[in-house]
Amino acid sequence: MRLVHPARAALLGLVAAITTGCSYSIPRLSFAVEQRFLRETTLDDMPEGQAADGDGVVRVVRMGAHPGRCSGALVGPRHVLTAAHCIAKRDAKRELTVGQIVPGDVHVELGGGYLPWGRVGVRYVRACDGYVGDLEHDLAILVLSKAVPVEVRPFELGYDVPDEAAVYELAGFGSSAKPRTMPETGWAVLSLERHVFRGPVVGVTDDRLMVEVPGRPGDSGGPIVDTITGRVVSVVSRGRVGDEGSASGEATPLVGGPRLFTCKSALADALAR
Repeated sequence: MRLVHPARAALLGLVAAITTGCSYSIPRLSFAVEQRFLRETTLDDMPEGQAADGDGVVRVVRMGAHPGRCSGALVGPRHVLTAAHCIAKRDAKRELTVGQIVPGDVHVELGGGYLPWGRVGVRYVRACDGYVGDLEHDLAILVLSKAVPVEVRPFELGYDVPDEAAVYELAGFGSSAKPRTMPETGWAVLSLERHVFRGPVVGVTDDRLMVEVPGRPGDSGGPIVDTITGRVVSVVSRGRVGDEGSASGEATPLVGGPRLFTCKSALADALAR
């Protein structure tokens, strides 16, 4: 059974309310746009033949009381690596807690353009053991409800000590732009496309990695990849190492994340599911 996103249901209800018993009507969607809207708001619909290079980097979308967006990386046909703070519950003041959101409150979107070509639900969420809001354990794995198409290439995991002389790549969907209102509607949209930045290592410790690349809100959970091996060695945890990042939402010159080996047992547990 396909699950229809609330936005889809709201749209259909709005059209029905306006076009029955009222002389005013809004412009109708074309058939092609209607079908694309349906596909992009239906969970577990991932048509084959749509994938492009780089689609192993995905959006992680939170729903529920405190919605938000992060980035992530496919590390298997059913597994997405992201940051633990991306799936942490928030309290009434929107402060992070040590609890995890339920799988039904998060899904993954595929595609590097501003609109996804596929969406898939999550059936299991596993954060790193010992995570208490710290950078060193800020890792999580999402187990998807359905495998992604075979043409979407996942990343391999790198547990070795990162080479301080290497160049690393950050990929994500972060942006400092503000939402815009679509014409003829009240919908606020933010066109996010996948970006890639490269930069050198600034420092490596036993449990963290710091890289000189710009980071923006929404890049959290995005993979930090060794450009030589192609393996994910960390994920974006902070825009600035040691604090919560830029309060103004501007890009920060440094990003930091946990070394994967610090959460190796939790990753192995999730990858076996």
